[in-house]
Amino acid sequence: MSASPVSKSPNAPLGDDEIDALADLVDLIDERTDVPLSLEGLDGFITALACSPRAIPPEEYFPVLLDRADGLATLFEDAADEARFLMLFNRRRKEIDRALGAPIENLADPKALSPLVMDWDGLLAELPPDEAKCLQAAGIPPYAQLWAGGFLLAVEHWEDDWTLPVGSKDEAFVDEVLDPFYVLAAPLDELSPEELAVRREDHLALALWGAYELREFWLDRGQGPRS
Repeated sequence: MSASPVSKSPNAPLGDDEIDALADLVDLIDERTDVPLSLEGLDGFITALACSPRAIPPEEYFPVLLDRADGLATLFEDAADEARFLMLFNRRRKEIDRALGAPIENLADPKALSPLVMDWDGLLAELPPDEAKCLQAAGIPPYAQLWAGGFLLAVEHWEDDWTLPVGSKDEAFVDEVLDPFYVLAAPLDELSPEELAVRREDHLALALWGAYELREFWLDRGQGPRS
């Protein structure tokens, strides 16, 4: 497959063309695995890795992400595609690590984490009516649902790492910080009227701040991944 040129710097943030290239590779993976995978869900998963209670190596997280015991092995027919995916994946992970480690006062700060969440309403508005109708008929997930689902995939798989000792004074804190992620990931018909009354963008903002809080929380406890 052809792909847009990518920067050679291992620490450079992804540009728009590179995000598109990563999305194409994720679509290719999605076609070859039994578990649906999206760029948005991948980004949520990487975010969870960046603020988890411990550093998780690739040999652990790729089998979980892809639901394949051998992870990326033999998934790509073209070795160049695998190398390109790993390079873009690792650069996005470093980008997220830097964002969560940066001191910010608001999410509008250029250094703040900007999740790769699909603006479905904006996309539909730009499409011809027939194409928009077909896309709607295929089913569009609620805003940021896939991102939150990707995040929670990591949290729930490594539940033992995330679970604090019984009686810990911080147990309620972790549950409270994770709550916006569960709200975003839940089907709309399972949400309470109070949860539905809050804009999904606001739930996402709470989740993003939660990622910052979780990273600091685990680091304060002498845990957590370190870049």
